[in-house]
Amino acid sequence: MHLASLSAGRTFLREVARTGQTIGTVHTLGALHRGHAELIRRAASENDVAIVTVYPNKSQFEPGVSYDFNLDDDIGLALRAGATAVVSSNDAEMFPAGYRTLISQEDYDLRLDGPQERLKEAVTGAIRWICYARPTRSYFGLKDIGQAILVKRAVTDLLLDCEIRFVPTVRYRNGVPISSRLRRFSRSELDELSCLFMALDHARKQVTQGTSCVKNLITSATSLIAFRKFKLDFIRIVDAESFENLEQVKLPFIIVGAAMAHGIRVFDSIYVADQDMLLNGPSDIWIDLPEGP
Repeated sequence: MHLASLSAGRTFLREVARTGQTIGTVHTLGALHRGHAELIRRAASENDVAIVTVYPNKSQFEPGVSYDFNLDDDIGLALRAGATAVVSSNDAEMFPAGYRTLISQEDYDLRLDGPQERLKEAVTGAIRWICYARPTRSYFGLKDIGQAILVKRAVTDLLLDCEIRFVPTVRYRNGVPISSRLRRFSRSELDELSCLFMALDHARKQVTQGTSCVKNLITSATSLIAFRKFKLDFIRIVDAESFENLEQVKLPFIIVGAAMAHGIRVFDSIYVADQDMLLNGPSDIWIDLPEGP
């Protein structure tokens, strides 16, 4: 089922609420891929109704940037993955004249990936959809770890009655996390990018062997990067609650890296929440690489 406006979606959601069914939501910008499909499958399996929202939140992009997606393709993927309904919207509905509200979480949005990633706007967009759909549970992938953690914090702080569920990162078998940012990258470029994940996981393994100095961990991880078309932007190890750079590793923490190619900044990260994740690594979901050169 496709509900092509907020009003149509609201009518459906009110009926679901009236019958007392549980709702799981997945909120997307569009350009859905197999990572989104995993979120949708979990929402469908753990709730009576699974709602997918599709809106390329213009506040998350630099002025003048357009987001390439095909709504029909997205609806098809969502329904095949188990969605009950897809709700789509547009700028006129989502940002009417006079809109001015953003969720402030001090400067946390600047600490993980930098201001150009517009993390505050991403969190605001997710919280708006949660307020709209009033889900029992809402699902966020750990590929976008900063958004996932800050959305969970905002839900707690704002007393919203919604459980935020984290879903492991979906990766190709070479380690690259699936992302809409990589849609136009070739197979050879994806293979090259794989060394970023290997470097981050190398840092995690070094921590298990007793290394705690972040400077040494980053130096060792960086030495494993062998890019040709990509350029390494950074590797950082940050506190998972404050996103502040660490000097000595302590749980929970995030190892995060970024690289640039074709004018596109791509990220990878490993969220180490506890001792089990430290010793065994994240419980990522692995899939085959796409065919192609």
